[in-house]
Amino acid sequence: MIIFVYFCLKFNNQQKKTKKMKKFNALFVIGVLFLTTTFILSSGCKKKTDDPAPTPSAPTFVATAIPNGADYIEIVAVCTSDDILLTKVTIKDPLQNSYVYTGNQQLWVKDEYVTFPDVYLKQYGTWKLTFVGNRSVDGSSFTATASFSVTGK
Repeated sequence: MIIFVYFCLKFNNQQKKTKKMKKFNALFVIGVLFLTTTFILSSGCKKKTDDPAPTPSAPTFVATAIPNGADYIEIVAVCTSDDILLTKVTIKDPLQNSYVYTGNQQLWVKDEYVTFPDVYLKQYGTWKLTFVGNRSVDGSSFTATASFSVTGK
């Protein structure tokens, strides 16, 4: 009889544990479903921001000097990457004197050599040109530089 009561109590405890496990399993499943649903809904509601368009690199210019007599030079430049509308060019000689050429949105076709309308006193050293304008294809503005050196005999 004691053995029977012992087995009955064991069986009753097993049923209580099973009920507790069923309750735990049900709560666990509900919790997982709640968290999964929350994650899916919150990730779907986020506003997506567009990345800003990359800024195009500045056009590439090459400049050089052509002798004009013994004491003067002419400056020639070419844009090797884009067709551009030139706003202005600032030319700095080696002594840091500045000369400004106004482009008035003049079209410079890619790979076309352009000679500036003035002659400049030959100064030995590095000359720097700063080009300001817009790309003709999309109107985006740019500032670009080019330099060249004038050397003696």
